[in-house]
This record gives sequence, C-alpha cells and structure tokens, in this order.
Amino acid sequence: MNTNGTKSGQVLSLLLHDVTDEPHRSGFMQPTAFRYKHSVSAFGEYLDAVEESGLPVTVLQDYGLDLRPASCRISFTFDDGGASACTAADLLEQRNWRGLFFVTTGLIGQRGFLTSRQICDLASRGHVIGSHSCTHPDVFRSLSRQQMRQEWTDSRNLLQDLLGQPVNVGSVPGGDCDNVTIEEAATAGLTTLFTSEQVTTSWDYAGATCYGRMMMLNSTAPETLRRWLRYPTVGVLPERAVRFAKSSVKSIMGPFYMRLVERRRAQHEHA
Repeated sequence: MNTNGTKSGQVLSLLLHDVTDEPHRSGFMQPTAFRYKHSVSAFGEYLDAVEESGLPVTVLQDYGLDLRPASCRISFTFDDGGASACTAADLLEQRNWRGLFFVTTGLIGQRGFLTSRQICDLASRGHVIGSHSCTHPDVFRSLSRQQMRQEWTDSRNLLQDLLGQPVNVGSVPGGDCDNVTIEEAATAGLTTLFTSEQVTTSWDYAGATCYGRMMMLNSTAPETLRRWLRYPTVGVLPERAVRFAKSSVKSIMGPFYMRLVERRRAQHEHA
C-alpha cells in the first residue's frame, strides 16, 4: 500500500479485538479469530505497560492536539464490535482512558456482538464509535469500488442514525487495504481511517487522515509492547517486516488466498 502524503506526529495505535475470559462468547468464531482474543488479566498487563510509559492515551478528538514529531501518543482501538467491548471499556475507564470501537454494523445484536443499546452507552461514556463496514469482507481491497462505497456508506449511515451524531471515523476490516479503499471511505464521508499498516506516523490521502496500527495478538508479550512504547519509531520495525512479508505472500497466493478466507468465513457462519 502506498502511504505517501502529508505526515504528522506519532500515534502508536494498538489494534485489538476481544477482551474476555470467555472467548466463545464474543466476536468471530473462526479459528484465526482466537489469536486476537485477550484475557482480562493479559489486557490488564498491557494497560500497566502503557501507564508505566507515561505516554498520554488519546482518542480521536485529541488527535489534532500537540502532535509534535518528538511526541508520541497511544490509542486503543477495537475492531469487529464484539460483545466484550463493554469489558474493555470498563477497564479503560478505571484509568480514566477511553478507546475507539469499530463496529461491523451488519452484526449488531447478533450472538456475540454489541447491541444497539450497548453501542449508544459506549458513546455516552466518551468512547469513539466508528465504522468497520457492514459485512466485514475478509479481503476488502478485492471488492469493486461500488461495493466498497456501499459497505462504508451503509455502515456509517446506520451508526449516525443510531447515535444521532456524525460518524467520521472507520477502520478497514480484514487488514487488507489499498488506496482505492481509502478513496471510497473518504467519498462515503469518513475523514479518519485506521489501517493495519505497522507505522506510527499518520498520512493524508484523498481527503482522509490515515493511521497505522500495531496488531496485538494473544501472543504479544507485554515486553514487546514496552519496546514499542520506548522506541515508537524503530521498535516497531520487526513487526513491520513481518507484516510486509505476509502481505507479499497474500498477493502471490491470489485466488487461493481468497478461497481460504471464504472457507474461514463459512466456518463462522455455520458455527
């Protein structure tokens, strides 16, 4: 993905999914999804590491403030809209922090996912609610422009109707993003977009400000997070190299990779 464009200060955005001691009760259920499910105690260790760093925790409203090149802020982002978002929000609030929660709107109210009332409650408590598309296509960049625009537009409109306020932030489902993805998100009215690029600088493209994120797997040790916090520029380079290698493999595999993710989606839908 081309991340050329105007860049601003550092934000170390952490990409999480579910925080729960009952992983079968929140979020997606295909085997790969469980790599992104964290126990409450493990999440607490991450929170401890961030607090020890002394770096400020931010949400969207703060992003334009004091982002000097020498500074770094931390954001907690949660994809999918699993029911455990309520647990994550409670734990963040215990430290007077807030998070960004990206909702797959086609799954609202379904088993393991947030209800409309819970989404409104999170917003009322100061957390940011954003779009994670309607149907969570596993390879978003494989969609046509029209399909992308519909995913973004329909999801954004539903959330705006639900919350009674503008929703201008989104995150790309499946981790596969290209410039067309950003263009269509911006066309749909999303002015801030979170990707899975392993970078800590933001960039402007097609009318949207884009942020990379560091993937927090359940195998991510607190020591790894501390390395990112201590050295937010060079400390993320090992993970960035792995991300680049995986993206290259996906491109080479082409149609075979598409069939693989379709089978994984079917496992969830028939669970």
